[in-house]
Amino acid sequence: MNTGRFAGAVIGVWIVRVVLNATFYTQIVGQQFEQMRSAHPGMLRTVIPAYIVTDLIFALVFTFLFVEVGAALGGGIKAGVTLGIIVAILSPVLGNLYQYYSVTYLPAGLAFTDSIFHVIAHAIEGGVAGLIYKDIGHL
Repeated sequence: MNTGRFAGAVIGVWIVRVVLNATFYTQIVGQQFEQMRSAHPGMLRTVIPAYIVTDLIFALVFTFLFVEVGAALGGGIKAGVTLGIIVAILSPVLGNLYQYYSVTYLPAGLAFTDSIFHVIAHAIEGGVAGLIYKDIGHL
């Protein structure tokens, strides 16, 4: 593993993830979460610094996973996108299904929208990991 390329990819994935999450959860579905928060006081909390740190942890683990399996997936951006989609389906998409069938306050439309967002966001984040880890040495 090339430490410099790894660090660059982690930072790239982290920044993209923070921007995507912030945009989606504040601008696209923020109003729906506010309605849920109003209808169910105390059920939801917003801790922005914790979200950002969690995004960093994701970026570290995801980039490490990309470095380890990226070549088996064909390398580069394509491998990152593929890995991102796999990770999205295994975690947030299935997690949304469990949550939808576990709680009564999560509307089906929001669970579906959130799942689609995660597939797209993870694919983008994977593409960033593939682009930076593969090509940073050529910049």
